[in-house]
Amino acid sequence: MTIVSPKKRAVLYARYSSDMQKATSIDGQLLLCRKIAERNNLDVIGEFVDAAKSGLTEEARDGYQRLLNGVRNHDFDVVVVEHFDRLSRDPATIQRLKQVFEFNGVDLMDQKGIYATATDISIASLYNTIYKPQLADKVRRGHDNAVANGKIPGAYAYGYRLKPGAPGERLIDKNEAKIVLRIFKEYASGRSTREIAADLTHEGVHSPGATRHKNKAGRSTWNHQCITGGRHGRGILGNELYIGEIHWNVRSTILNPETQKKQKRRNPEERHILVKNPELRIIPQELWDTVQKVRGARAIHMFGPTGKPQRRPLIPRNNEHPLAGVLRCGVCNGHMRIAQSSRNGAPRAACANAHQRGTCEHTRSFDMDVLLEDVSIKIDAKLLSPKAIEEAMGAWQEERKKDRKKGSERDNLERRRRVLTTEIERLSYAIANSRRKPDELLKRIDECDLERENVDARLRLLGNGSENVIPFDHPKFGELYRSEVKKLVSALKINPKAIETRVAFRNLIDCIVVHPGRKRMPYEYTPYLNSAVLFGKKLFPENRRKAEEIGMFAYYDNGKSEKSVSS
Repeated sequence: MTIVSPKKRAVLYARYSSDMQKATSIDGQLLLCRKIAERNNLDVIGEFVDAAKSGLTEEARDGYQRLLNGVRNHDFDVVVVEHFDRLSRDPATIQRLKQVFEFNGVDLMDQKGIYATATDISIASLYNTIYKPQLADKVRRGHDNAVANGKIPGAYAYGYRLKPGAPGERLIDKNEAKIVLRIFKEYASGRSTREIAADLTHEGVHSPGATRHKNKAGRSTWNHQCITGGRHGRGILGNELYIGEIHWNVRSTILNPETQKKQKRRNPEERHILVKNPELRIIPQELWDTVQKVRGARAIHMFGPTGKPQRRPLIPRNNEHPLAGVLRCGVCNGHMRIAQSSRNGAPRAACANAHQRGTCEHTRSFDMDVLLEDVSIKIDAKLLSPKAIEEAMGAWQEERKKDRKKGSERDNLERRRRVLTTEIERLSYAIANSRRKPDELLKRIDECDLERENVDARLRLLGNGSENVIPFDHPKFGELYRSEVKKLVSALKINPKAIETRVAFRNLIDCIVVHPGRKRMPYEYTPYLNSAVLFGKKLFPENRRKAEEIGMFAYYDNGKSEKSVSS
């Protein structure tokens, strides 16, 4: 009797780096991987792809994240790739990834058709370490040569479009050029960038984001900063291309190895490249000079003699305001941000859509200290009455029944748990391979671990989803709930910015919707309870160390169907 061993289950992974490459690269990689799997008697059960995604990042690659989830769930036995750098070009990441594969009993195979060993990965990592700087130098040299010939590598600015069949060359878009000219004229006449952005939004003029990302929602509004420019961005008013000057290599983008986020830095003057191309001019020189004078005068008026914004000193996280991230606009339901300061230095919050985009009519700002003091008083009166507790329980139970029918909450929690596990593994490996002090990484690991514990607790509460009614011990809930809220009210009166107090406040309050009101009148707002406290969770962290590490962290439901408490 001959025993035939079952075929190993295999999946394929393919990726190409940028949207400047051809999508057929994916097809070619998959075809090669299928042939490799066929030669090695593997049963291909799935494919994962990432198009136009850099191999230096992990979070932005959906296919890569789904692959990792499959590895952890033991959905397959082998991962086949064209080359190891398709998974990652970062040596540290590919080494960690091999450890994750080995831990979960998954093999890795490249185009050689043999299972990868630790030595193979080490050699590939060494090659990538040497290859990446050389590739960057070649790309940079090619870009510099293109600029010297009057071409522009990369994305095209608002007011221009690509020239068909001529990579790097630009043509003036007549419709967008009219908008650019209008912006310059209105700004030179004395109008602010916020007023200009609001008018363009109300008129339905396509914004720069809408023209570059036609299929993405939320790109139809103008932000005044795309006109003014930020710390590293020139904005429309500062883009020298509108007067036919190509300024290249002014800034560089660097990847932070610890946070995996990109940062921009200004290059030394001697590395800047300036090439003139009069065919690309949209703005007359006289109008350009007038606008730059207006910009300079306004900058001096706002920031002082230097005309440059002074960077605010870094404020430690444990000095963060308890209302930070809690306030929402009562008109558009958008987030509220710190827009200015009161005379006493207290932060004032305003609707971000009204302050930055001019798409909301709620323009009033609110003193956050005054609002916090009022909320502290109302919590005691509104949240501890038997009626408020009864209504909160009923609303929470109804919402949980709906969630059980949909099954969405459990899926979201399980997905979040997988992301947290991945983050903890990545940070642990970074600590083991970093020469820097691991304090910040350890802090982030504890944050993720604490959030994962809360997610696990919520999953246990949801059970397997077969119950029709959520078990709920009302007497125990009422006693614990009253005790915790009373502790919070007392803490808010003593020191509202203490770490434990801020954590407890965020555990209790999901969000506070601030409504428009007349000036010099009491604030009108509606706080919404956080459903986490409605299943018996303690508001205050059990020890000081946890509170210090999580800062303002608190796990809470995104639903707003719980009973609100009107002020």
